[in-house]
Amino acid sequence: MFEDFKAYLSQHCIWHEFLQKPEVHSARTASEATGIRRDDIAKSLLFKVGNDFWLVIIQGSRKVSTKKLRILLEEENVRLASPAEVLDITGFPVGAVPPIGLKNNVKCIMDKDVSAKEKVWAGG
Repeated sequence: MFEDFKAYLSQHCIWHEFLQKPEVHSARTASEATGIRRDDIAKSLLFKVGNDFWLVIIQGSRKVSTKKLRILLEEENVRLASPAEVLDITGFPVGAVPPIGLKNNVKCIMDKDVSAKEKVWAGG
């Protein structure tokens, strides 16, 4: 999984640097382990929306409002994906899901504050 992700980044000429921290499983613990501000960390959260899955990418210091997601996607059935679903759909475990290079094509929503940054740190 990790080697496939590294190859994906290289094949697509995406600049990257890896900080391997096996004890990291959230934006909070990543920030604590590396000293990187949580606002500079992009967290990728997988949601089950009706019969589809959506990846929501937000700043590490923020939370996703399922109420707003329901309104935006015009779907009443919205929930955070289970750890098993996350692994099955993305190919990565919870806490290590990158915003790109996933096992399956997944619909995605990215918060404007993440896309406005020149550089972010993310799982993978």
